[in-house]
Amino acid sequence: MKQLRLMLAFLLTGFILSQAYRTIGGVLSVPLKNEFQLDNETLSSIVGSFHLTFGSLQLLIGIWVDCFGIRRTILSFAPFTVIGAILSGMATSPGMLLLGQILLGLGCAPAFLVCIVLISRNFPAQKFAPMYGIALGLGSLGLIFTSTPVAMISEAFGWRACFYVLAAASFLSWLLIYFTVRDIDDSIDFSLSFKQKMQNAWQAVSGYKVLFKMRHTWGIFSLLFVCYAAFLTLRGLWLGPLLVERFGQSLVFAGNLALALSILSLFSPSLFGRLDPGTGNRYRFLCFIPWIMVIGFIVLAFSTSLWMSVACTVVIAIVNSCSVWQVADIRDIYPKEMQGRALALGNSAFFLGVSFMQSLSGNAHSILNINGLDVFASVFLMCALVMTGGIVGYILLRR
Repeated sequence: MKQLRLMLAFLLTGFILSQAYRTIGGVLSVPLKNEFQLDNETLSSIVGSFHLTFGSLQLLIGIWVDCFGIRRTILSFAPFTVIGAILSGMATSPGMLLLGQILLGLGCAPAFLVCIVLISRNFPAQKFAPMYGIALGLGSLGLIFTSTPVAMISEAFGWRACFYVLAAASFLSWLLIYFTVRDIDDSIDFSLSFKQKMQNAWQAVSGYKVLFKMRHTWGIFSLLFVCYAAFLTLRGLWLGPLLVERFGQSLVFAGNLALALSILSLFSPSLFGRLDPGTGNRYRFLCFIPWIMVIGFIVLAFSTSLWMSVACTVVIAIVNSCSVWQVADIRDIYPKEMQGRALALGNSAFFLGVSFMQSLSGNAHSILNINGLDVFASVFLMCALVMTGGIVGYILLRR
């Protein structure tokens, strides 16, 4: 068990960096817009490309882990984070920055799934929700870096230095995983040739068809699609511009609030894991708790008070951690032979939702073109509307 926990700790370094990469745009959005003369739509598309790449690869990663193991999967993909971070730091055009974000999404794609699979296959079922909560909370260390530290590094050395620091950290993480993580899952036959493994992988694709035929699958994933996406659209894209442009605060102030949210995200998933109501009881809680986030976004859309807006972001950050219960539901509902693919689908819903909502947020002001609304009101109302659709889908399909 000690070896398992050590392996999980080193795998989590990759997830921590993944969290940093996916939220760095929230603090650097202002200097990036100024550097490349980007409008909101273009910036949201560039930042969202990370999540689009990340989310669209999750089904493939799920099969890859089943066929090749955790170690081979993470060591094969993680080097792209180093390349993507360096390319983003060297970017001289929006296209170059976009390519860097795509490579980062590719490199980070297996970062959290390998942690979930390790927990799911090697720890008792009753420990899954608490362990998952702890792992998700520790990932918030990456959010802490992309708060005040990134703001300070950016103001002192320029925004490019932030990507170079992350590139060095990604290389160190790869070395740690290379020397410490081993495949210990007996269900994987490492004696098979690469061709045989690819044939097995192709056969495994059919297993996804079974998942899609289940009604509750669509209900679970409709909620996964919107909650984390709404939070990360706020934290990872619009938080900096909201505080700087609507309330006239400094980039460091935005970084400090991002730091506070990150510290909350460090502990709130663990809290939700410990408060897990258990199999059969989660549904009724998940039918109403996400509505708190919807109310938070509506208030945030119209608030003219800085501290009311800060309070809303804090509430949204805490309630977002109910995703721990959603993923634990996947662990309980599906049989063991389907859990890897179900968890991969869950991850895909998470991050495709982020890509969708962040891209949509860039067009929110033209879609919700209501007199008197600023761009932030349009964005947050759009988040509330999309969340409402996802919650209603969960209530109707998951029951």
